Amino acid sequence: MMPKASYFGRGTGTYREKARDVIANAEVYHAAYYRAETFGGPSLYFHRRALSSRLPPGDKIHLEYVYATLASWGMHRMGKGGSKMQNFSVFNRSICLLLPKIAEVQQYDVKEMKDDNWRVIKEIFQGIQVMASGTSLVGNSKVMHHMMPNIVPPIDREYTLTYLHGNTNIKNDLESEWQIMKNIITEFFVPIVINDQFSERAKTWISSQDDSFPWDTSPLKVVDNLIIGSRKI
Repeated sequence: MMPKASYFGRGTGTYREKARDVIANAEVYHAAYYRAETFGGPSLYFHRRALSSRLPPGDKIHLEYVYATLASWGMHRMGKGGSKMQNFSVFNRSICLLLPKIAEVQQYDVKEMKDDNWRVIKEIFQGIQVMASGTSLVGNSKVMHHMMPNIVPPIDREYTLTYLHGNTNIKNDLESEWQIMKNIITEFFVPIVINDQFSERAKTWISSQDDSFPWDTSPLKVVDNLIIGSRKI
């Protein structure tokens, strides 16, 4: 594992600057996120149920919760336009083929990743079939977050990509999308979660997830919440 300080010397300047911004303004962004009260109802209920049922991986109830979470998070639009999800049977079959790898990744620590670890995660990312339209980055990252929440954060266009890239563009190419996800995790999310100042705050918030902060379900989800909070200011 690389020394903590070295993470801020890697990657693009934007990622370095954004990581520092989130750490410096964590309290402000966190307050803005919960003050906005943007999310609730089924989007929160299915999110928490999907996380709590992830062990052992592959349980049908868990996969149904994950599937419902994505639908409630806006990944399936009725009518002609918008994103579309695969039928549940297609999604279920793709996950069943990946179960040994998913079980392995659930034991990983995002702070101590090696190339071999990332190769396994890449195989999972590229093997998931949940989206029937458009790109895979957003849908697959959200599926993976609910199976391995301490390794993969949920990534979306409106908040993650707008905050980090200034736009919502994604090239429809599985290899390119994988590289984007890996870079976002290693160059932005990891430098934040290994920061001592952030870590202490996140522990406090996560310990209150059953009452005050229901969306603070893991360190990576806390970072995601802070990104959303920054957009709400």
